[in-house]
Amino acid sequence: MPEMTEQEAQYFVEQVLDQDERSAINVALASQNPWKHESFNDPVKTNLGTVKVKIKNFHFERVSRKCCYCRRSLEDASIETDREHIVPKGKKKSLSYDIFNLSLACKRCNMTYKGEKVDHIVDVDTIESDLRNPDRYLIPHPNIHSYEDHLIRISVQYGAQQFTSYRRITPQGQFLYDFVRLDKLCVDELDIAQGGKKVDEVVAQILDLPLDGI
Repeated sequence: MPEMTEQEAQYFVEQVLDQDERSAINVALASQNPWKHESFNDPVKTNLGTVKVKIKNFHFERVSRKCCYCRRSLEDASIETDREHIVPKGKKKSLSYDIFNLSLACKRCNMTYKGEKVDHIVDVDTIESDLRNPDRYLIPHPNIHSYEDHLIRISVQYGAQQFTSYRRITPQGQFLYDFVRLDKLCVDELDIAQGGKKVDEVVAQILDLPLDGI
């Protein structure tokens, strides 16, 4: 995932969104719950709906059609896709429609594990004025960092069995691994069949990778 430049974010606001959509966002941000577009009357309701579609389409290509946290394919019909707020919208409603604060995640990562938690942000109270500072995030930020510099998802088909593992490269990668419980996505039912080995060990053996992490 490449870093989102200020020019790219500005292009989305000024060229992808139209004037009616920008006006609808301003109306929404003045309310108690800006993201809940169904609570507004038309034309604001309809315009906010199209804004969300454009946000999803914009980020779909940026994340290569994969969840920004677990990197599972969002094209899989069994995986629901959420528009993800890196800084939770419930904590900072002013960032509800900020394209830099948005990405795409699977519902499992977004709702089951991350939700409204702010453990991954350094001093959330002052984050609005320092949104692009990479040092303010304890996880790889989808619009700042390259995911693969911090964490690599490895999925291997070995005979009839499917193995999934995550190689943690940096402390940020390890934090994300723990934060959204990526261990739960690793297939571990073959531990006994593999002589008690963990999935990470099996995958490392198949691919001839070293086991040491960060």
